[in-house]
Amino acid sequence: MSTLPNPKTLVRLLILHAALGLTALACSAESAQGGSTSSSSSATGGGSAGGMGGMGGVGGQNQGGAGGQGGINFTTGSGGGVPLVDVDVVITADNAYSFGYGNVDGITHFTQGTRAQTAGQIFNCGEGPEAYVVPAADAPPSAYLYIVTWDDLSVTQGVLGQFRRGDGAPLYTGDAKFEVCATGVNMQASQTGPTQPEINEQIALCNSGNGDETTTSAGWVNLAGAVTAGAIGSLAVGEANDPAAGGSFPPTCPTGSAPPEAASIDPEAHWMWYQPGGIANPFQSTGSNTFRAYLIFRLAAEDIPDPK
Repeated sequence: MSTLPNPKTLVRLLILHAALGLTALACSAESAQGGSTSSSSSATGGGSAGGMGGMGGVGGQNQGGAGGQGGINFTTGSGGGVPLVDVDVVITADNAYSFGYGNVDGITHFTQGTRAQTAGQIFNCGEGPEAYVVPAADAPPSAYLYIVTWDDLSVTQGVLGQFRRGDGAPLYTGDAKFEVCATGVNMQASQTGPTQPEINEQIALCNSGNGDETTTSAGWVNLAGAVTAGAIGSLAVGEANDPAAGGSFPPTCPTGSAPPEAASIDPEAHWMWYQPGGIANPFQSTGSNTFRAYLIFRLAAEDIPDPK
């Protein structure tokens, strides 16, 4: 048989119980605040390219002391990723090219080219290689840069250039990251080449792989061969832009010997063209459209090295 505590003892027990309850509530509130702070820090650190990422956790959205729901994570924030910068481009081509950039579906910013009338307009400093700047906002990792080339079906053909993001390492023509699509549209007689809408129509065909297998590459190819399933041929990479004897091309306004204001191309850049297969030297014309030009070269912006 149990006995009841005396009244004084009962009062003390009730006071102790109330004090313990207040302590538990205080600990719960402190835990919720700690969870919110942790969530904010994590969300802020998750960004990659400037903007709103610093707003991260935004209060943790507390749920009755359970530490919140991890905050709002702005994945485009400035949580330590390398900021995008402009891309500097220098290009020349034998005989002609246009330059553009956009996305995988086509060109949104376009510079119409003209066919060179003299060798100097291809190779000489001041009149040959030309410089372009792709603004950082137009060169996110999802962007693509395009060189559209055509030739006069005489002597030689090729494209040469370099791409550099700030003080990052240059990426040169001839790199394995380039892809090419042969449209089979003969522009031999054209001074200005295809228009932007015409090029975008061909890019759509290249992406779908629905080009005529007898006159086009039927899709994108690279050094190893088909990128688009069933595509024909490969990217052709030729000589470097150096003074070595025996090549098809003379040195083209090489860096180090160019005047200060001239657009120059480093000796490490290599000439590129398209190899349909079985051609000993794709950079020497056969007098007919053997190489299924005009050609569209593309480079993913994410492959251009970031600044140091």
